[in-house]
Amino acid sequence: MAEAAKILPTLEKEDLRILMAIEIGMKRSEYVKLNDIKFYARYPMEETLFRLKRVHKNELIVRETSFDVGYTLNSIGYDILALHSLVEKNIISQLGPLLGQGKESDVYSCMDDNENIYALKIYRIGRTSFKNIKRFRSFVGERSHLSWLYVNRLAAKKEFNALKRIYKLKLNTPKPIAFNRHAIVMSYLRGKELAHFLSIKNPEKIFNKIIKQMKVIFQKGNMIHGDLGEFNIILDERGTILIIDWLQWVPSNHPNARSLLERDINNVSNYFFKKYNIESNPEEIIKNFYK
Repeated sequence: MAEAAKILPTLEKEDLRILMAIEIGMKRSEYVKLNDIKFYARYPMEETLFRLKRVHKNELIVRETSFDVGYTLNSIGYDILALHSLVEKNIISQLGPLLGQGKESDVYSCMDDNENIYALKIYRIGRTSFKNIKRFRSFVGERSHLSWLYVNRLAAKKEFNALKRIYKLKLNTPKPIAFNRHAIVMSYLRGKELAHFLSIKNPEKIFNKIIKQMKVIFQKGNMIHGDLGEFNIILDERGTILIIDWLQWVPSNHPNARSLLERDINNVSNYFFKKYNIESNPEEIIKNFYK
């Protein structure tokens, strides 16, 4: 993303249009043929070839010549399209440093023209192995052609919608600002992941705060996280907790809702018992959720 931010100001609108043309073509195939790019961009062949050469020189696309000449976006090319849209809409104006990196996403700080600081989350599903994509079938569906662009865009959309639902509950959760393609802009996440604390003050109180927030989200938001653990619970200096990473959330009436809720609560309970010797009764906690 930092590389994309450097390259974006050097591109012309015609270059961006070529990238968008390839993006459209990738809905149908991994590599987009030259004639299709020309069609989607609405450029003469000479202009199409010139623009392809420019963006290829900037290493924003990959060229394939095994059977027929075709082009596909790489991650920097897709980052540029998302950044361009967010900048054009005056949502962000500057990209800051990398705040965190996981298997499926990167988080950067960013700023708008009024110097408001936000967090920019970029989905990178498929970075380590695209073979694991089957576990996202719940929101991807059954498609004959599965583009990594499509998967990451749907992931961002799903989490953005989840954040909007949770934010209405007036909990200590990030405020969703905007999303575009595989990128989400949200209020700045202060603190760090629970797993990265060597020790915390009053762990029992923190545990109860987590359970209470889970309960409110379950009962009022009708949502279950589905993948909760110490790596997606943020804690700040004031003892405020923040549950993040809502990609795999399910509604409370989901067929597997109970088992997913049990897993979330057991994960949190086991962590606090092993690290802080905080005893709890997951079965009683779950019963209380349904009261």
